[in-house]
Amino acid sequence: MLKVIEVCRRIEGHGDIKILIQNDEISLVNFEFKIYRDFEKILIGKKLLDLPKIVSRICGLCYASQAIASCKAIEDLYNIEVSEQVILLRRLIMASELIKSHSMNFFFQTLPDLLRLFDITQKTATAYDLINYNHQLTTNIYELIKIGVDINNLFGGRSIHLISLIPGGIIYSPSKKKILIAKKKFQKALLNLEWIIDKFIELFSHQQPPKEFDAPKLIYLGLSNYKNYDRYSGRLSLKEDNKNMVEFDKHNYFSFFGKEPDLRGIDFYFDNKNNVIVGPFSRHNFIDNHYKDEIQTYFEYFDKQWKNSILFANFIRLMEMYLESSKSLQILDDPNLNTKTEIPPLNSIKKLDGIGVIEAPRGILLHHYHLNNHNSIERAKLFVATEFNIPLINEMITDYARVLFEKTGDINLIKNNVQRIIRSFDPCISCTTH
Repeated sequence: MLKVIEVCRRIEGHGDIKILIQNDEISLVNFEFKIYRDFEKILIGKKLLDLPKIVSRICGLCYASQAIASCKAIEDLYNIEVSEQVILLRRLIMASELIKSHSMNFFFQTLPDLLRLFDITQKTATAYDLINYNHQLTTNIYELIKIGVDINNLFGGRSIHLISLIPGGIIYSPSKKKILIAKKKFQKALLNLEWIIDKFIELFSHQQPPKEFDAPKLIYLGLSNYKNYDRYSGRLSLKEDNKNMVEFDKHNYFSFFGKEPDLRGIDFYFDNKNNVIVGPFSRHNFIDNHYKDEIQTYFEYFDKQWKNSILFANFIRLMEMYLESSKSLQILDDPNLNTKTEIPPLNSIKKLDGIGVIEAPRGILLHHYHLNNHNSIERAKLFVATEFNIPLINEMITDYARVLFEKTGDINLIKNNVQRIIRSFDPCISCTTH
């Protein structure tokens, strides 16, 4: 038996690839993480109003998603319905977070793989190589990242670990000036994205994606709001390829999946659990009304083989940024946005279990807080997107590694190539090691 450990590069956080060889054959390949920060234990005994600020520190990219999921869980404990203004502001913050996250993943992590996979570049491009490859592409991407940061500043109070998100509401109403600035930012985002989308189609739509990225028969998990694209509201839903969708209330999630205390990972209570996927690829495949008609035409450039490839998630991320920018412009015209509303008082806890669910950029994020009889946090469970995807990632990289090993016997080639599959999922290791 031989164990080979290789650091996985160009991902958000720190992960290792472990390859097990037995009897001159690859037994398994795992994408693993050494650290475990145990935020679930950190939350025990803390004041409820402090939880969103604490969980925000889990990640430097998904900070708003963590805080909003926490706020929703606490609001569930108090049985509070927040105002329409609060929902609109949270949607804007989620959109800006997604734009920043998706842009950084595309440029720094997956674009170098795409250019190398299709022989557009002769080696895997560094950030400096990408700047020289196409200055306009670099400019547009960096502007998108800045737009995400600027809008967080406008509505969150600062660019990271936002201070405006609190249980029950938002601590201030946006001024007309800030709304006007945000409109210009999102309009600029649309212009940048139109150029990037056209470039993506030009570079890749006529290519055929490598077979190792083909998706197996998948089980999609996500939020569904009457089968519309909605990352804030909706019911949890599961759908297997070409089968009817099953919707269930967030308080019944444990009928389908769960996690034992002190156990990393997520267990599903049905067959083919290794094929569960969350995130952009899932959102695209089980929501009927995902895109506006004018956006839908972009998908016609790609054939069936592309749409069955995990690599297609890269294009879907561009589409999500475009859609969220369009939706944000509609929100900024909503008169409810700068209507002053009172934050409801958090006086009386109504239940001992509070659950908050949203779609973070990488997929489902669920916070479950259980209180003791003294209304203090007794147990916390945090389910994050990458945890859902890890079994599928490991299955795909193991299958591909076996094929490569049989053909070449080259471990170094395997270590380098399976990382491309991992990066195509855009894993968030910071959230996974919570």
